[in-house]
Amino acid sequence: MNREDLKQAREHWYAAYFAGDIEYLVRVQADSFTVATERGVQSKKSQIDAIASAKRNGSWFPQGGEKQDTELSFQESNGSITTVTGKGVTLTGESKGPVVAFIETWEWKGSAWQVVSLSYGAARN
Repeated sequence: MNREDLKQAREHWYAAYFAGDIEYLVRVQADSFTVATERGVQSKKSQIDAIASAKRNGSWFPQGGEKQDTELSFQESNGSITTVTGKGVTLTGESKGPVVAFIETWEWKGSAWQVVSLSYGAARN
């Protein structure tokens, strides 16, 4: 388990998210995965279903998208869990989204990283 592997896993996860690569998301997200925002908490199943629906409707990041971290820190605990915190923006085509603060929980599963949770919201100054 090393930090470079985790950084790479995060990059692949975000790329899969913006691409709507449901098969990859299903593999890298824990069965208990949740996303928490100001709008509430979403389960892995409801997130995957929403992405699949948006892809079918042609409304899933039609111009592509990517995230850009502006702050990033890693906190390891109990050997297999790492909490990633930071701030970042979403870039879609020519537009740049608002700065968001995020917290991700990742677990080392012996041969690969798996994301357990994501929480994000508007960054405070």
